[in-house]
Amino acid sequence: MEHAELRCLCDYFNNAGLAANTLVRPTPLAVNGELELDERGEVVYAEVWSPVDGGNNDEALKKIIIMADGHEVPFVHLCGVREAVMAPPKDRMWAGKLYSFGTPMSSDPLKSTTIKYKQNITVACQAGPASAGPAPAISPITAAFRIRLWGYVYKEEEISNFFGTMVFTGLRDKVRNRTLTLTKTPIRVTASSWLTLPGGKDQSIPKINPVIMYAQNLVATDGMQGDYQLRFQPGNVVEEDENMYWEFDEKDAIFLEGLGIKAGSAGFLGTNLARVGFRIDGDYHPKGPTTRTSLYPVTIGINERNYGWAFPYQPITDATYVVIPKLERPLLIWNEIGMVVIRDDGVGAVPIDGVQVALTGIRLEMRA
Repeated sequence: MEHAELRCLCDYFNNAGLAANTLVRPTPLAVNGELELDERGEVVYAEVWSPVDGGNNDEALKKIIIMADGHEVPFVHLCGVREAVMAPPKDRMWAGKLYSFGTPMSSDPLKSTTIKYKQNITVACQAGPASAGPAPAISPITAAFRIRLWGYVYKEEEISNFFGTMVFTGLRDKVRNRTLTLTKTPIRVTASSWLTLPGGKDQSIPKINPVIMYAQNLVATDGMQGDYQLRFQPGNVVEEDENMYWEFDEKDAIFLEGLGIKAGSAGFLGTNLARVGFRIDGDYHPKGPTTRTSLYPVTIGINERNYGWAFPYQPITDATYVVIPKLERPLLIWNEIGMVVIRDDGVGAVPIDGVQVALTGIRLEMRA
């Protein structure tokens, strides 16, 4: 049982820099991310030490992708810019809170969403463009940065002792009183079935994976308190990976668990920002006495959904970070249209790249 202990599964240190608009993908060997033939691994959480130059300026580590057994892990796209870092170092997290991809050694399919792999693990890192990227980060990257993945490694004969049999039931949205039933044959967890578990690349239907993603507004808001949709199709966000608009039938769902917004800082000024939240099947969440007063209030001076570097809400000398805030109760988007929306205060517009929104949850795919 010597393998049933938390350990560093991947350690990527870059002190060579990274040119603007480039992607680097170290080999699993270079990051100590290889397993033995009789081992299996699950990634529980990540840590990012963001690049900051000698003038204390953020550098544009725009995106971090996890590569498991040579495949990109879907729905996991981390911002590595210090100001909006989504997976900060564990020992610098406010109140000891930590985002994890799932619960290790769990037989509950909705908790066991850790990233599963059998051969190797590494990361791919993208530098932002010199003139944009997550503002105000600058390119090229010249300062050192580090990414670590933590989790567990098991010998083949150990796995069944920890996990047993995974039984699929369903999930419930208590806010909207909706239940999604998951129909799937129970899985006896073994080394052979490892990649068919939630978080694995060989899952059968329904597929269950963790979600952690971010988006920035590529267009200014209307200045009249209208809903700004973080939607790829009309060009409201830069990349499809940032799309926070879901038009789902009965074969797709997302279970939203956390929502944060970065605003009122050196890069994400958030000028005139007033509210952020969800619109699902035509209804706003959280609800208010009127449509105008629905959603979370997030003025510049008071942002209870802040995440990443705690500055400016704490002194600049205090290297403390906050996790993406959890929702009081998760929300289900299934067989309907749902989206994240932001609003300005009606006095003026939120400028381009004025905010960054991040969310966490579980993605369910029920089509072949």
